[in-house]
Amino acid sequence: MSHHRAIIEAGPATIRQLCCEAEAFGDDEIIRAALSAIDDRVALVRGCPVPVGSLWCDALRSLPCLSGAAAAIVVHPSWWSSSRLAMVTDAAVPTGEVMLRPRSWLLAQAANGPVAPVVVEISERLVVVVGEAMVAVSRNAEPRLIAARVAREIAGLMPKPLSVVIDAPGTLTGASRLAALIAEAVRDGGPAVVEVGDALLTQLARSAAAEPTGPEPPEAPPAGPRTPARRFGILALCASAATLLPLAVSAPAVRDRPRTVAATPVAMAAAPPSALLMEGRVVLTVPANWATQRVVVGPGSARVQATSPSDSEVALHITQSPAPGETLSGAAERLRRAITAEPDGVFVDFNPAGSTAGRPAVTYREVRPGHHVRWTVFVDGPVRISIGCQSRPGGEDDVRDACEQAVRSARAIGT
Repeated sequence: MSHHRAIIEAGPATIRQLCCEAEAFGDDEIIRAALSAIDDRVALVRGCPVPVGSLWCDALRSLPCLSGAAAAIVVHPSWWSSSRLAMVTDAAVPTGEVMLRPRSWLLAQAANGPVAPVVVEISERLVVVVGEAMVAVSRNAEPRLIAARVAREIAGLMPKPLSVVIDAPGTLTGASRLAALIAEAVRDGGPAVVEVGDALLTQLARSAAAEPTGPEPPEAPPAGPRTPARRFGILALCASAATLLPLAVSAPAVRDRPRTVAATPVAMAAAPPSALLMEGRVVLTVPANWATQRVVVGPGSARVQATSPSDSEVALHITQSPAPGETLSGAAERLRRAITAEPDGVFVDFNPAGSTAGRPAVTYREVRPGHHVRWTVFVDGPVRISIGCQSRPGGEDDVRDACEQAVRSARAIGT
């Protein structure tokens, strides 16, 4: 085996090697299927059902640079969930030592300054700003308006950033133009701006391949076998929202959680303590170390569940449903009727004009054995969003910060 260290770009729009003399892609159809189905168990390829884990194995192992490589660095979008990273790691491990690095780690090296830059990553439906925190802006408006919003978010994260690095992947439709517009909007504030297209990204990768990668990420905690239910990811970029019941209902806490794969940025001060979670047409912020899982079977509404690593009864539940033209008062009346049809004592403290984290909402509490769930329901554009904050009876303080962060940050994104 050689001492070569491969560097692979995995997402947002392609899977390819960046480290060798010739840029190389694998099978285009396999790559598209692997990326679009990363949050699922099975994908259809050429009309046949294929396990998604096998797709990722095929996509990665088709890259010439992995053959005989001593190690591989897989560069992934900074906001990918632990379940996505686990999928990629499982597929890449047979090639040798595998290190995961967020895309912001590689992009930040373009700034070449004493202070970590703010990094802007463009994906198909989101623009993600990575700084002292991580903020998402939906690509659901005219590009110049999106650019102005991104510039405002950058100013909010860091009033006087010394430099801003903007990702402009050529494999993503409209990314280069949007990157240029963001650069124009950001330069008005004075920081130095670097736009990173495919050529510069490749140069950065080849430099990184020749240098030490810095401290290893912390070892992930032990995990049991990956069951089919745990193969469901959370950031469903290509999935449409499930049709949900009007009343959001939790279910018993899920104790079988996906393995967390740590990925610590090397060129930046520290990994943000929170992570973006995108499900269907909703994006929000949750604690980075909470295990996330889509729950589509068993009692309760289909939902995403994020569970505290220290207490399985402390969790967030997120549901959504299309509600074009619906008002908050309309949502309140719908929920009132649904609650009236349920047994007494299960749903209490209904407030049609409540508030959570300063956000006007319908609120109520769900009482279950072993835990209570305080629900916040609001309408954002054409989507009704419900966030349930679960804790043990009398233990609301254990989930309060995560709850308020999730409610404050939740927003609808473009379809």
